[in-house]
Amino acid sequence: MASNTGAGKLNTVKDAVGKTGELNHVRAGFLLFVFCAVSIIFLFMLVRPLNAGREILSDLDCVVEPSVVVMLGAAVPGQLSSTSFDRSDFVSAGEVMATLESSVEKATLAISEELAAHATALELRRTSASFGLRTKERNETLLKTASISAQTMDQFDTESRIAGLQVQQENENLRLAELRAERDRAAVQRRLIVSPIEGTVVKRFKSAGEYVDSDPVYEVAQLNPLHVEVIVPLEHLGKIESGMRGGITIQAPEFDDQVLDAHVRRIDAVSDAASATYGVRLVLDNPELIIPSGVRCQVDFFAS
Repeated sequence: MASNTGAGKLNTVKDAVGKTGELNHVRAGFLLFVFCAVSIIFLFMLVRPLNAGREILSDLDCVVEPSVVVMLGAAVPGQLSSTSFDRSDFVSAGEVMATLESSVEKATLAISEELAAHATALELRRTSASFGLRTKERNETLLKTASISAQTMDQFDTESRIAGLQVQQENENLRLAELRAERDRAAVQRRLIVSPIEGTVVKRFKSAGEYVDSDPVYEVAQLNPLHVEVIVPLEHLGKIESGMRGGITIQAPEFDDQVLDAHVRRIDAVSDAASATYGVRLVLDNPELIIPSGVRCQVDFFAS
């Protein structure tokens, strides 16, 4: 009986230990489940911002081009007297690139400025008017004592008014002289060929000594920012939105492994019926002017 009782107690202990082990396994499984759930939620929170920039379209052909191309010519016909820039030279906005022969215009301007600077005639008229006014005031006193006739007083009054009008006339003449000088100054400025943009000279068409009329003298391209022109199949209409990010891969040495960030600026409102495509333009910043233009590329669009 004693041995049976001992065996029973041993079995009871084994059962208790077994249940405790099962309970520990359940707890371990529950903790593992909780850990996995928390990990999945954490990963989801990390990945969700990336999904906001998920790829929409990929490997579309594109071309990198200057944002502005200007064909510079002269405002008036004439002979080129100087050209200051050549191909690949950098120019700033407002910089004089070439000049036309303008000796006559400069001489005319000098005469106009000289006339506008002289105020001798105006001072002469002012002095005369001042004297006439004083004479009129003195004779008004004499008229009260009947020392002079009314006819004489009327003559002095008329002469004083005429002197005042002559002062006004000289003021108008001086203003006209200033306007003529401004006009002649503009005539000289029109014989300067000035770059309206900051960019690079693509080509020079004329040299000093040649006659120009309506033909261009320079071609200047603005390289910051650059434009990326993409032709998109019409089946993707509506997928690309203004402001959307594009990853640009340029097909040029030293740029094969680089992805450049650009943003959609314009989307054509009218598609090409013949090719069933429409155009999209992206803007690519190029502050260091190291990104080449006139090269082919590929673009991947990402949701904004």
